[in-house]
Amino acid sequence: MRADPRGIAAARLSRPWVAFLVGGAIGIAILLVTQVLSETRLAFGPWALNGNGALAVPFLGFPLAIYAGWTVLGDDHTGRDLAVRLLAFSVGLILGAGLLGLFFALPVALVTGAVYATWVRGASVKKSDTLLWVAFAVSVVVGALPFLGLFGVALLPGSVILLARDKPRPVRIWLGAILVLATALIVFAVPLLFPAGSAPPAG
Repeated sequence: MRADPRGIAAARLSRPWVAFLVGGAIGIAILLVTQVLSETRLAFGPWALNGNGALAVPFLGFPLAIYAGWTVLGDDHTGRDLAVRLLAFSVGLILGAGLLGLFFALPVALVTGAVYATWVRGASVKKSDTLLWVAFAVSVVVGALPFLGLFGVALLPGSVILLARDKPRPVRIWLGAILVLATALIVFAVPLLFPAGSAPPAG
């Protein structure tokens, strides 16, 4: 029995909505956790997670969400089909988080997309894990530069996502842990090492 081409086309069109809804759910979760923490008095030593300190959640959450979502989608899709789903997931993530998504998730998605597209379209001779590790190390150093603020974390997920391609699950988990560690260093350690300058005394 021959399958109905219209049914197949409809199914293919509907699948990106799954990625969109998953991204939206993750974005909503990041937004809710941020709001809840902002109203608490939670603090660990010099790090306070209440008030503006709750913004550590999107700075940590969005790079990890992009890494996990794009890595999983890359397992089952390629080419234009993959691009549509990556876009759907990212748009869902951004919209689900509201203003947090526009200010924090959007830069991460744009930079990651640029890195991903540049690498995939590059010459095969350039594609090696060693080069990706070098790129990740450079992104950590550049991302930690004080003048970038915490937005330097947007540079991190791209090379890690590419490193995770065709790797077994344990390796991917370790790569995700490395991404979280590098992001946490930028979010929590760099502000302590390079505190914002105090305003000069009046008069």
